[in-house]
Amino acid sequence: MFRLTIIGLLLISWTVSSQAMEPVTYSGTWASAAYFNKSIDVISESVDINVIEDANNYTVTYELYNNHEGLRFPLVLEVFDGLDSFEQSGDFEISIDGQSVPVEVLAEDDTVLDTADFYYSPTDTDGQTFRAESKYINVNLSQGLHTVIATYDAHPHYYGSDWTARHTYSYSLKPMQQSDTQSQLFQGSTVTLNFDGNTDHVTVNIDNEEAALSVNQPLHFNDNLAKEIDFIIQKPLSPLAKVLTAASPFIAFIALFALGILHLRTMSRREETQPENRWVVILTGGFLVPFLSLIAYYIFLLVTDIVIGKGATGESRALFSIWVLPLGYMVLTPIYLVISFVAFIEIKRKNIKKA
Repeated sequence: MFRLTIIGLLLISWTVSSQAMEPVTYSGTWASAAYFNKSIDVISESVDINVIEDANNYTVTYELYNNHEGLRFPLVLEVFDGLDSFEQSGDFEISIDGQSVPVEVLAEDDTVLDTADFYYSPTDTDGQTFRAESKYINVNLSQGLHTVIATYDAHPHYYGSDWTARHTYSYSLKPMQQSDTQSQLFQGSTVTLNFDGNTDHVTVNIDNEEAALSVNQPLHFNDNLAKEIDFIIQKPLSPLAKVLTAASPFIAFIALFALGILHLRTMSRREETQPENRWVVILTGGFLVPFLSLIAYYIFLLVTDIVIGKGATGESRALFSIWVLPLGYMVLTPIYLVISFVAFIEIKRKNIKKA
């Protein structure tokens, strides 16, 4: 009986602790290199991801050569944001040679852009149209060298099921093709994270593999290949925090076990001294033990957050108190009541044998 009780408590507590860290995620800015008209030779691409006190944005600079006088649609940017889709006028800006130009947003089923005029047309729509909400400019671009700068808000992809929040700023490089005239050669791409926080919190992934690279230093790519670059900002755990987080899956079990043993002993004593009050003890403990165990586990999570400090995923704790705590109690209480009743039957059977 004792072993069955232990197994039951362990399974229950493991279920509760696993639900306490349900993932809290949202998408940020999906940024990638532009699609260029086939009359364009791109000379260089420079990407600055600014995560500093007074600015959170992408600044993408292209040095290019236009081989066609009066080119209307030199480039298209398939850049999207999972939060607000650049709803404010200042969220997405493009300038040519230092002069701001209007940014157009492609509407659903809009055919103003012919993908056949561009290098590397989108493949997810069979190359027929750019995706809705793509950004483009409608200008009269003269032949020759130009500098195009696109500036737009940078919102990180957020993942909050770890003990510390993980913010990821991403950028997708695309191969740059040459026009038929081949007037200019592509000299490579540069990607830089400008970060004014603790650089020990940042890791760099290239194509999902961690790279030993320095933050706030330009990353140069001259191979002209497609690449997925992720700058992941996540506070590492202190030694004490590592101990607390490692112990967290067992706290609910320890609390259930300790309170359950206390409840079991109280039932045994009451059965011997005041058997008429046995059901009061069974039911009171049956409702209180699960509640107090969950509260103890929740307090442990809060203490762990305090030890971690800034960067702890408070959303997971809010989720626990709003969603997991009441549901866990509703699931845990009837199971524990059954365990208490079975334990009481076993205590009564032993007392009868002693008599």
